Amino acid sequence: MIKKKTLIWIIVIWILITLINYYYTNFFILAFIWLGMSLIFGFVTIIQITKLIRERKNLTIFRVLKVIVFALLFVLTFQRKIPNGIIEKTDWTILKNKRTEIVVQIKRNEIKGKGTSGNGLFELPFEFPIVSNGGNDVWVFKNKENDSVTIQFWVFRNFIDSSSTLFVYSDDKERIADLEQKVKENPKNNWKLDKNWYRIYGGF
Repeated sequence: MIKKKTLIWIIVIWILITLINYYYTNFFILAFIWLGMSLIFGFVTIIQITKLIRERKNLTIFRVLKVIVFALLFVLTFQRKIPNGIIEKTDWTILKNKRTEIVVQIKRNEIKGKGTSGNGLFELPFEFPIVSNGGNDVWVFKNKENDSVTIQFWVFRNFIDSSSTLFVYSDDKERIADLEQKVKENPKNNWKLDKNWYRIYGGF
């Protein structure tokens, strides 16, 4: 029998797993976790609805609450774009200044990449806060002709050929034009966040 304290712990654990999945879990493991949690919450929701029907003549508020909670957790697990979207928007708001600071440091060559050209993968000199998912590193494109820079922060990092989701900073006019074009072509997944900042799904 599920008690109030147990129900609270289930909600807390679900929140923690969702945050871990958003920031750390790779695509392969995430698929299995998503399937497993969807099946579990779907099964428990059916059980709770069945019990609610059986007890309809003597319903308690807690019984109704359990049905609502498990049904909601099932929907939010199955449709993971909903909680991920909430986390993404919150993350952008909270860490915008930190990402801007990183852009400034890269421009000043205070954070350097591995490549001799000055472009490529830049490992950030800290593990927390997580400003770029999947390793806390960023991808940098420096245009020496006009002294501009484009920096990609991963929101969801797919390590195969499938598209990743990015926060992109750029003060390169040509790349900004490409980013604006992606926003026009697919505004559902791509949009402008702020001056020189974009949220982009896939490459550009």
